[in-house]
Amino acid sequence: MIDSAHVDVAVTWLSAAGCAAYFAFVWIQRGGNPAARTELFLFGTLAVLLFVRGFWWTTHAPLLGRAVFAVATLLPLAITLFVERVLRRHHPLWLKTLGAVSSVAFFVLNLFGELALSTPALVAFLSCVVVVLGANGVLLVRERRGDLGERESSIAGALVFAALASLPLAVTDFREDIQGIPVRLGSLGALVLIYSLLTVESAGRLLLPLPVRIASMAVFAAVLAGAFALVNVGFGPAWSEATLRGMPVAAAWVLFSATVTRMLALHAESRAGSFLRWLLHARLDSLDGFLVSLRRLSIAAGYVALRGNDLRAYRIERLFELAEAKRGPLSISAARSWIAQGHNLDEAEQLVDLFARHEMTHALLVRAEPPLVLLLQLPQATDRYVGEARAAVIQRIARHLAQNDK
Repeated sequence: MIDSAHVDVAVTWLSAAGCAAYFAFVWIQRGGNPAARTELFLFGTLAVLLFVRGFWWTTHAPLLGRAVFAVATLLPLAITLFVERVLRRHHPLWLKTLGAVSSVAFFVLNLFGELALSTPALVAFLSCVVVVLGANGVLLVRERRGDLGERESSIAGALVFAALASLPLAVTDFREDIQGIPVRLGSLGALVLIYSLLTVESAGRLLLPLPVRIASMAVFAAVLAGAFALVNVGFGPAWSEATLRGMPVAAAWVLFSATVTRMLALHAESRAGSFLRWLLHARLDSLDGFLVSLRRLSIAAGYVALRGNDLRAYRIERLFELAEAKRGPLSISAARSWIAQGHNLDEAEQLVDLFARHEMTHALLVRAEPPLVLLLQLPQATDRYVGEARAAVIQRIARHLAQNDK
């Protein structure tokens, strides 16, 4: 007989391991990018929360319960900051205030009291979490239908799908209050979210849409659970019950394995050879086609294209002269160096402002009339010079295609 409490803990710890692995993946791939901080904050919080919660469910120690809710109170703020970063737009002030005040107020309440033992306080906290989640979900849906870029729209869609898939799972975490629920499955929502985000990063390389892939993993989990049940109890009346009991752990393991495999594949693609493979399949028939292909290159997937009105406040002609003299992309490090040396001060300050406004590090000046500038976020550590060399190739190809499009 499989103990439900043991199933709860196993699923929770596998989900915690998935969050920790994704935290490490984001840190390695884009830890120097300011935009990654909110992602690290959210998944670091989830990893700690799920890890400690497993011990709490095992020991029922009051101190661990207080620690669980201390971490859980950070979720409204972490979710709000993460969604705001995904949308690249400022949230309404009331929503940011609600997220921050909810986290701070309930953290202090749990610090001096015990949130888990106060039903009114717990209901108030859960209500705030629901309101924050709902408001962020509405913004994701609304902005996705608006003028989001292709990548941001894909991420928003993946987040909406993960949220909808996680809702019924989250209800099972209240099995002690709702009769008929055998195990807690809420932590599986974290793995669904991670896999959804990794699917967006793998855009153009996956043959099946996200819902179909999740459904297929549920089938694999059922087969795995059935196989282990067969080993343990054999065929008979007990087999179906053992399969159902083992299904949550099998689902967590399949999701965890899929996310780790996808992370390893993405990490391998980001290393040597990925640029040449991308260049081999990139569209070179037109500038617009090339820009579409650029979304599939890891170092440029989140690029920002600035045109006409976006560049009215900048001296584009002078920036093009500097790019010609540098014979490559303009970078934030070069702009800061010019400021320190007292050279090209006006242009350097404009570049710093441009990079700070969009949180990017390099500018590829493609066309002066009509103006077109691509902004990239390239690593500033050991891979910096390799990234700049690839960016220079991208700039040269884009300029050649821009001339042919005239």
